[in-house]
Amino acid sequence: MSLTRRASMLAHAGLVAGGAYLLTVMLTGSHAQEYEVGGLKVEHPWLRAPGEGENVATLYMVVHNTGDAQDKLVGVKSDKIGAAVLHADVKRIVVPHGIVIPPHATVLLEPDRPYVSLEGVEKMNPVGGSFAVRLVFEKAGEVAVDASVEAPDARHAHDAEATARWEKAHGGGAPATPAQEGRRGATDAGKTEPASATPTAAPAADGN
Repeated sequence: MSLTRRASMLAHAGLVAGGAYLLTVMLTGSHAQEYEVGGLKVEHPWLRAPGEGENVATLYMVVHNTGDAQDKLVGVKSDKIGAAVLHADVKRIVVPHGIVIPPHATVLLEPDRPYVSLEGVEKMNPVGGSFAVRLVFEKAGEVAVDASVEAPDARHAHDAEATARWEKAHGGGAPATPAQEGRRGATDAGKTEPASATPTAAPAADGN
């Protein structure tokens, strides 16, 4: 079997038939993000941040094709990366002609399945932030998405255990955004200090 044929078959391997349960687990809660372009719907794009001293991130997502024609993910654009390389699976087999999105089907880009490596990353928000990219589809065209930034060893979006390990290693999570700081300030402003029942004595000075 030729390498091209093998790559084409592996590109189809991301197809999930009747994967409603898995999809529900991945997209549970208000974290799910949806983007539509043409007959495609992209749900919850996320990426693994580069490891220490590295400049390659890996991008994942769920893509639904509600149309009657096959489409392909053929590229990812960002002015903060050097290149985007499409892979058929974890073996890093490159699919230069794109990751196939069959009609009336759902394709998962996730660890151990098709994915996109973002190479030469110049700057990325810390874990807990987001990273803006433009997905390029062969027929549907382009769509801008915000991918959530997860820990380098995350197995799925919002991997709490991986985030906890990352925060422990880095002394905390991502810095609060201005909006978060504003909400925190408003909350603190509404608080009042409880009155002390007895005055607090000042510590005695050390006479030595």
